[in-house]
Amino acid sequence: MAEAPKAKAFISTTTVKVDAKGRLSVPAVFRNQLLEMGSQEVVAYPNFKLPCLECCDWDRINAMSNATESLDVFSDEVDDIASLIFAQAQALPWDTTGRISLPQHFILHAGITDTAIISGIGRTFRIWNPQAYQADMAEKLQRARDKGLKLTLAPNVGGRG
Repeated sequence: MAEAPKAKAFISTTTVKVDAKGRLSVPAVFRNQLLEMGSQEVVAYPNFKLPCLECCDWDRINAMSNATESLDVFSDEVDDIASLIFAQAQALPWDTTGRISLPQHFILHAGITDTAIISGIGRTFRIWNPQAYQADMAEKLQRARDKGLKLTLAPNVGGRG
């Protein structure tokens, strides 16, 4: 029997409870994917364009860091990336029940209270305040309709036709 292909994208959206200490459960499917990627923790940072937290594995953070190698090391662009992503990123290990603890400045950035939305968006997933998530999705849907959103797939992506 053939082994099931390993997931390369975080998919789905779920609502989770957040306790008074800022702990929330990362969905088991996301934790399993991170483990398959060789990570036993979530690397998270405040999204500088949206009121949410961006979450990924170490390979993604390292790829972003490597992408700055072709830029002028003393440029404002590199300084902005370093300050807005790398300086604020934190590794958040999950406990035995699959919970991570969000630092207070992460909670404030995303406006998270007692409930959060965790949404897979491919190579990363995001943690949102539910109302901010709904507003962002409505905006994205309207923009997609207005612009006629398209996605062209390369032939034979992922070994499937």
